[in-house]
Amino acid sequence: MSQQEQEVILAQEQSAICKTDGKQYQGTLILTNKRLMFVKAIQEEEIDSQERGLSRRRLVDLRYANIDDLQYIPTDPGNLSVALQAIEFEKGHSGLIALPSLQIVWKDGQRERKSEFVQEIIDRTRKRGLKDWADVIEKLRSGSVQLQMPGSPTPSKDTLEGKILYTMGDMQDKGVLEIEQEVESNYSLDLDPDDVEAACKSLVSSGFLDKMSDPSGESFFRKRSPLGKDDLSS
Repeated sequence: MSQQEQEVILAQEQSAICKTDGKQYQGTLILTNKRLMFVKAIQEEEIDSQERGLSRRRLVDLRYANIDDLQYIPTDPGNLSVALQAIEFEKGHSGLIALPSLQIVWKDGQRERKSEFVQEIIDRTRKRGLKDWADVIEKLRSGSVQLQMPGSPTPSKDTLEGKILYTMGDMQDKGVLEIEQEVESNYSLDLDPDDVEAACKSLVSSGFLDKMSDPSGESFFRKRSPLGKDDLSS
């Protein structure tokens, strides 16, 4: 399958609000090279906002859908899937008070529909947010973005590298311990943290993951975005 035919997850806004047709849902917004999708929340956790880069420390209820494979999206009437070529208007917004948002207008058959997506959690360690999606969507629609895919073959899911890469499909930053726990849960395994870290470093070397460090010196990994300099996860 060619790069143009393959559908690839390019970005996820893990916790977002979708406002469509007078209804409002919490969930995860996903951008691929073919579609803009909203998946209604199926998970919830309480997070320390300071750990996410917020200026004021408080506990926040994060409701989201942890999507790492497009083939396994649960069916729900609150979900939304819009082909990029069907979008007629898109606009990102971020004010001094209002949360970053993305508005789109698209044709559903002969019917014109509108949606607004609002970013719930502002991570000040990131340079980009939901307001920047409009520009990237327009570039994808016009074909002015060339996806940058790793030159190495994708590791098989039979390998630890393949299992880790599948687990990192949600485009979120994760430490070695979190990656280990998720892979163990997904595949009913008992792993050695050193083996997990070595596999992550191997995936960095082959261009599948990026490695970052926070001020404390702790290392985090993220699946490398095919968008290159237009990476919306950075």
